[in-house]
Amino acid sequence: MIDVAPYEHCVCRGMGNRLALCDGALIFSEQGKKVRLAVKSGEEAKALVLDGCVFMDNKLKCDGLFLYRGATKKVAMLVELKGASEIPHAFKQLAYVRRSRPEYRQLIDQFAADGAGQVIEKAIIVSNGILNKPEHEALEKQYNIRVAAILHSEATSPMPDARQYL
Repeated sequence: MIDVAPYEHCVCRGMGNRLALCDGALIFSEQGKKVRLAVKSGEEAKALVLDGCVFMDNKLKCDGLFLYRGATKKVAMLVELKGASEIPHAFKQLAYVRRSRPEYRQLIDQFAADGAGQVIEKAIIVSNGILNKPEHEALEKQYNIRVAAILHSEATSPMPDARQYL
């Protein structure tokens, strides 16, 4: 079991979600943008709402966090859902959370201490916009954060799965 205390109330549930970002146990959804994390037998994961639950202030923050544990690896994946024109700001938010949020660091340290294996930290952006490779690389360099992918999502497209970026 992935321990996220004292933030268990911020975990997305399969039924009875009271958190607006949750659209199921492992699905984040906001303004037509959605992303899910599919798990296989023997794996476990949690989707944790950061914006408005773990982080309750007005400092920079991203939307959510997938915590995944498989047989041989543990991954913490920050998630930001953004409109097309706001992708650069998403890089800034993800970088700030990773470097400057003690609540995030507490969750990562707790996850690392919970069983064997090092935690691999990743970040993804879900948007209805796209960046070309030079723009993506420039933003990674500017904010000193590697963003594994910018997943395309809009209300009329299939929901992207973050699994391929674990």
